[in-house]
Amino acid sequence: MTTATRTITGRAASYGETVIRQLGDLGRELGTQIDKLAELEEIAVDAEGDFRREFAISYRNATGTLEDRKQWATFDNDALWRTWGKAAAAVRRQRESLKALYGRIDIGRTMASREKALAALAGRDDAT
Repeated sequence: MTTATRTITGRAASYGETVIRQLGDLGRELGTQIDKLAELEEIAVDAEGDFRREFAISYRNATGTLEDRKQWATFDNDALWRTWGKAAAAVRRQRESLKALYGRIDIGRTMASREKALAALAGRDDAT
């Protein structure tokens, strides 16, 4: 083992490069995930609009008391309501996925900073 290729912790000097490469990959993945969220949000908005429009039509065309008309409109548009709910759930899942990805990026940044500091302590020239 040569000291020129090792950091103060004993890890290979290229470990910091690996962290930086992984951060780049995470950054690209972040862009993809944000685009996916935008698509899912658009689908959810369309699904909500479809449900509300059909609900209003069913409500207007129903007969009976206020509560009867509301119940009929809800029953009549159950499939659209479920589609809207599933689309909204997909948006929530994607947001959670993005939160996890942001966490991974923060961890990667911390690891990169740590490697930079360790390289500086070891006196390597590429610590900047």
